Amino acid sequence: MSNKLVISGYGWLAGYLDRALSSDFQLTATSRSEDKLSELSKRDVRGIKYALGDDTSSLCQAVEGATFILNIPPGRKNTALDEFTHNMLSLIDDVVNANAKHIIFVSTTSVYGDTTDAEISETTATSPETASARAHVAIETHLNSSHSHVPYTIVRLAGLVGPDRHPVRSLSGRTLDAGNKRVNLVHVADVVKALEVITVKGGKNATYHLCSDLHPKRGEYYVNAAKAIGVTPPHFSDTEKPPVGKYVNARNSWSELNITPAYSDPHLMY
Repeated sequence: MSNKLVISGYGWLAGYLDRALSSDFQLTATSRSEDKLSELSKRDVRGIKYALGDDTSSLCQAVEGATFILNIPPGRKNTALDEFTHNMLSLIDDVVNANAKHIIFVSTTSVYGDTTDAEISETTATSPETASARAHVAIETHLNSSHSHVPYTIVRLAGLVGPDRHPVRSLSGRTLDAGNKRVNLVHVADVVKALEVITVKGGKNATYHLCSDLHPKRGEYYVNAAKAIGVTPPHFSDTEKPPVGKYVNARNSWSELNITPAYSDPHLMY
């Protein structure tokens, strides 16, 4: 079995993947940054300078026979995403033609929108409400409809949390509404474990959800998190009201991957 792994989009998550998998996989990673490429070289990771839309020749040479993890976000403030989407679809086509072994696309649970109160499973129809979510749905649809010889896996992440990253820091001290809205979060350690299992198992054209099992109200959760971390708590209205908002059910995905998430309760994430 090939142990070649190519990560396109070496950002925060990829750093954790690198440290977890570098001893078992021959890693290649792309970055736009010369400084990041220098850091990768020091870690004995092959770096390829690449920005979305660039010529893919060097990247495709590395991809042949490899598992390809595609994790290039569109940018939160970018709302004109036609070019981004076109370039992502073209990159996928090039990777397929280069005979990659398996494509893993890191997607998001935002493909379901934010106005539903429903329980969301892996088979729930998508309902994107933002430009970013619509772009992710387009990329997922392309993978689903490509009918290529390269198997794929779609991994939809809830809000990503880690030892050095927690959303409460950006909420600190703010006055916000909808304190009764449910939170959907996942810890990077559980994401890394899932991606490791998926990489080893290989692709079978599956879609997984990665999210904690519990969904507390954000007016309770973020106040408690702020106190635990030591930042000024945000103030929420409506926290006393019954919970509302979507809740992502990932239990089938965790079971399929034979993983018991270490952070099934978001309160363990701070």
